[in-house]
Amino acid sequence: MKRVVFFISCCLMVAACAPAVSNTSLSYGNMAELERRAELRMQLASAYYGEGQYATALSELDQALQTGERRADVLGLRGLVLMQLGNSEAASKNLQQALQIEPENPDLLNNFGWFLCETGQAERSLPFFDRAVSTKTYQSPAKALMNSGRCSMKLGQRGASENYFQRVLQIDPEQIGAHASLAKLSYGSSDFKRARRHLLQVITSARAKPEVFLMAIAVERQLGDKLAEESIALQWRKRFPDAVLSGTSSPGLVDER
Repeated sequence: MKRVVFFISCCLMVAACAPAVSNTSLSYGNMAELERRAELRMQLASAYYGEGQYATALSELDQALQTGERRADVLGLRGLVLMQLGNSEAASKNLQQALQIEPENPDLLNNFGWFLCETGQAERSLPFFDRAVSTKTYQSPAKALMNSGRCSMKLGQRGASENYFQRVLQIDPEQIGAHASLAKLSYGSSDFKRARRHLLQVITSARAKPEVFLMAIAVERQLGDKLAEESIALQWRKRFPDAVLSGTSSPGLVDER
């Protein structure tokens, strides 16, 4: 990530050395240069957002908006950044502005749906995810389906959420988040054999959190497999010695980053 930021920053420094562009009489070439600078700012903002440096990402996005046209992708990412910074009102405004520019953009539909879900409007979020998935050009339908599943779980719609997660696995059979969610649903309904099948997919992943091992231990205990229980407990102690010692854990079953 640092190399990416350094490279883009160097490009912006070179661009800054170029003659200033007048906003009153822009030629085609000058407009192209402004858009190039805006794109570099957008790339920097995306990198900072991915690293959790939200204030820095916001600064880059503001400069991108000042440099070029009001692009949907810039406004959309700005909405997500503001959401992380706790400014829900401004986040909603930016996300909706982005959709006004590109109303059928599946990434923007998915992002606005996730914003609604995370701000206590899960029921309103589902149609946006459905619209994103139905867009033939969408490159990441599994992402919107995962979000649909999570938001359906918040609404207590167990059957619907399970269906969404199964659809994710049809697209990507190794999607760890879907396996973890289905394991949780199966465990909740005392279907321990099914929970075991999904948990075995999760605990071998580097993204697995301590909680998933504790659930797997509980499943094996319910199934009466003492050897499997001890084996998973050993893996848990080796991979998460700090969690074992402190008795603390973090929310969720897998790292979503």
